[in-house]
Amino acid sequence: MATLYTLTDAATDEFNLLEAEFEAAGSEIETVAEAIGEEFWFVATSYGFTDADSGRLIANREW
Repeated sequence: MATLYTLTDAATDEFNLLEAEFEAAGSEIETVAEAIGEEFWFVATSYGFTDADSGRLIANREW
């Protein structure tokens, strides 16, 4: 599980970097934040991480 969270932390960091692009387009990353979180959980559970905490998967988000 620790390795999964390391990977999702890195992926979440990449999403954090997109915030400026969303703002430049007149939007906010918050508009898709729930969907991003759901997709992280979907991928984790699809790979057998059924005990993954959905909030922890994107815990380092800035959105």
